[in-house]
Amino acid sequence: MNLRAIVPVVAVTAGLLGPMVTGGPAYAENGPSGCNHSVCLYTAYTGKGYQAWAEFRIGVTRGHHHITGPGLDRNTPDGPWRAGQDSRRYNARGSGQVCAEGWSYSGGGWHSIGLPCVTIG
Repeated sequence: MNLRAIVPVVAVTAGLLGPMVTGGPAYAENGPSGCNHSVCLYTAYTGKGYQAWAEFRIGVTRGHHHITGPGLDRNTPDGPWRAGQDSRRYNARGSGQVCAEGWSYSGGGWHSIGLPCVTIG
């Protein structure tokens, strides 16, 4: 087998495909996580702080998450959510308690359907 002939073909093919995408963040989802009733909270250490995000464990016709923690107080967009659909990841710094309250709109009002909290270090 002539390796000198194969290497240029591989290099040209890789160049046509564009940069390699690994599909994941550059850090592990290595922070604490937890679930409470119908909501799960996840965190990841980023080297400059942490990220927090949430998901509903059930399908929600209309709802949102309120994610709070050190340096963090955000609401996800209001709308329909599939079970297991991750919210946006929110960046923050600090240590202490991080929480994600899930809210669902039904019967003419908002109802809390879970409030998991973890301690970020």
